[in-house]
Amino acid sequence: MARANTSKQENLSNIIEYFYRLKELPRTGWKQKLDIENAESVASHTLLMIALVFFFSEKYEYSCKKKIKLVEMTLIHDLAESITGDITPETMNKNTKRKLENEAFNNIIQKINSKSLKNRYSELWQEYQSEQSFESKCIHLLDKLEMVLQANYYFVNRKGIRKDDVAPFFQSGLRYASKRSNFRLAKFSNKNIQDTNELEDIKEILEYFSR
Repeated sequence: MARANTSKQENLSNIIEYFYRLKELPRTGWKQKLDIENAESVASHTLLMIALVFFFSEKYEYSCKKKIKLVEMTLIHDLAESITGDITPETMNKNTKRKLENEAFNNIIQKINSKSLKNRYSELWQEYQSEQSFESKCIHLLDKLEMVLQANYYFVNRKGIRKDDVAPFFQSGLRYASKRSNFRLAKFSNKNIQDTNELEDIKEILEYFSR
């Protein structure tokens, strides 16, 4: 029994350490572009994304299974940054960034003793990276929406932040919303049509707050 408990404790410690790192990792864009003190951490960003998941889950009446999957994907979507740091698009090309994050994520999950949890995280990560399923597209959209909402929050609530200062974040949101592939599902089943309509609705909300 003692060995079993020790194994469970090690399994928890091995994975939770990386989430703790995200609590102490500031989001780079706010520091670089706005020079904000006590900037939003990556973990804070994740928390607000989960709040958005619950909001839209209520709005669209998602099943518990769908809601849980969205929350799980949100929790791991930036986990690799606990090793790589928060890399901004201006400092590294997309392919190099993805390669580094894949390597970091694989290093993290190799430390998980539970085979089922390791497989679950790996599947969610690959699905998120592929950006083909409804859930992955939704989380990418919410990632951008949270960024835009945070930029607006700083503009309204932090002294010395001008509209021009936060404009690059709004422009990023609009660029993402302008690409149909980011919110259109490939197969046109009845379910996918409904899912696509919901993604388009979130996209329109992103556009609204980005203007």
